[in-house]
Amino acid sequence: MTAGNSRELPIQLAIETTGRTGSAVLMSGDNVLLRRPMGEQIRTAAAIGPCLDEMLSWCRDEKKSIDFISVAVGPGSFTGLRIGVTAAKMLSYAMKLPLVAVDSLASVAAVVFFENPDLQTLRVGLDAYRGQVFTGQFHRGEILPPLAAIPNPWTPLPQSIEIVSAEQWSTLLASAQASQLTVAGDAKPFAKFSGTSMTRSELDAFGVGLVALRAAELSLFTDPMALVPRYLRPSAAEEKAETQSSPEMQSSAETQSSAETRGKG
Repeated sequence: MTAGNSRELPIQLAIETTGRTGSAVLMSGDNVLLRRPMGEQIRTAAAIGPCLDEMLSWCRDEKKSIDFISVAVGPGSFTGLRIGVTAAKMLSYAMKLPLVAVDSLASVAAVVFFENPDLQTLRVGLDAYRGQVFTGQFHRGEILPPLAAIPNPWTPLPQSIEIVSAEQWSTLLASAQASQLTVAGDAKPFAKFSGTSMTRSELDAFGVGLVALRAAELSLFTDPMALVPRYLRPSAAEEKAETQSSPEMQSSAETQSSAETRGKG
């Protein structure tokens, strides 16, 4: 990639807002220059503007240039994803900076792998609500390959991510426990897991940055105008609208309406 900074590794602004809280970091390579959590005292929607403004002001004061933006694009909270993705798209477009999209589970795995150099395999689970779990199993080389030896093809958006039911999740947990597989993610999905469990980082944006750094080395950038969150499922409102507009529901409504008309007659 062509960097605007006269250094070996570029500076990026990484954003993560897929859960109840979020975070943003400025990074040069894997070195964190500035980090800020979001949503601890006020909602992420209200916190993200001042947070990003502070980061941009810091860059101006320190005479640092941002080379690209990175963002976790899901799966995760519908509202959180829209906030983070929209902010990243706006920054990328307004500042004319490249944009990297990163899977949110991959970002969780990246932090754990970075902090545990001997760990090779990990299952991540994030609460998808309604009794469901977003999950994926990762190998170190799949998420954090050495910068000098990134395989091609490689992607910051692994296709192995899935959403599973409570019953399916119980089976996956039993398998992880039997094979002594390390797990990480939200606390709720692992409440009954008695094996080795890693707590989700308060700064998952660091994981976004670690994965995005590798994507940038391969110039795996995304058109900001084309970027959409990876929801993996429709929202509750969308599901309700789809149900109400289905032929079966319409037929039922017409039958009910006819019955009511006959009754009035």
